[in-house]
Amino acid sequence: MKLVQIINDPGTARLLVDPMRRAILNILRRGPLTQAELAENLGLTSATVSHHLSLLKRIGFLSVAKVEVESHGIVKKYYAASAYTYVLDVGKLPREVARYYYPINVERARGILSALPSASAARLRGKDVDLLGEEFTRTLARMARKYTDVTIKEAEGEELVQVLYRETLAALGNVVRADP
Repeated sequence: MKLVQIINDPGTARLLVDPMRRAILNILRRGPLTQAELAENLGLTSATVSHHLSLLKRIGFLSVAKVEVESHGIVKKYYAASAYTYVLDVGKLPREVARYYYPINVERARGILSALPSASAARLRGKDVDLLGEEFTRTLARMARKYTDVTIKEAEGEELVQVLYRETLAALGNVVRADP
């Protein structure tokens, strides 16, 4: 599987607005599962999961990793994600598409700020947090480009994504400071 896949196509970004599709990709980054296993994990019907799988397969974000034929003839397909993580390049998306991801950007900024040992982070206003989220997202896409050709085994993914995030924070420099 690839470590990172960058999303800069508006149509693809629109398909991933749905939180269930993002959840499916997130679950499949841990390893291949069947449609029934995904439905159970997500608390969805098999038909609903089938719909989402079809759309994700169409845009190339997942594939059938293996097929097993059970003794009574039922075919089980195991689906796998194409990448461990998907990074949105908001700078290449129209605002009417990028806006759907603003809440994710804000939560990401809040997570960053909460991890900083800084009193200055507490003084940031809502607008500052919004701007930090957007700037982090833009920088993350730029930094992720060097990882698009990296292929990994499932167990390696999280450590490398954390390296990518640390590199993104370092690239932001004075935008995010750990001192007051």
